[in-house]
Amino acid sequence: MTKFWNYTHEIEYRREISKSHRILEYTETVEDQGWCFSQRPEHKVAWLTTYTRACAEDFLARRGAKAGTFVVTVYQRRQDQRVFVVAIRMKWSPRRLT
Repeated sequence: MTKFWNYTHEIEYRREISKSHRILEYTETVEDQGWCFSQRPEHKVAWLTTYTRACAEDFLARRGAKAGTFVVTVYQRRQDQRVFVVAIRMKWSPRRLT
């Protein structure tokens, strides 16, 4: 029996204009198993937060995104549905290379 592993995730980047107003600025689809790594319950939220932030910083840097606050939401794609994984709010400030 062959088992198919699905690590397809959709990540939405919403720029926060105010506490109650956010604009969807970017969406990306990735094949990444990082959100699926098994964690002890007391470490799961910390892992998901840290991993999501690292992925978001990489993506926003590659896109040349302007500084601001983003709400980053991750969903796993399973057949015909999206399953919520995690959402974080982060301040983004591009770093300049010197």
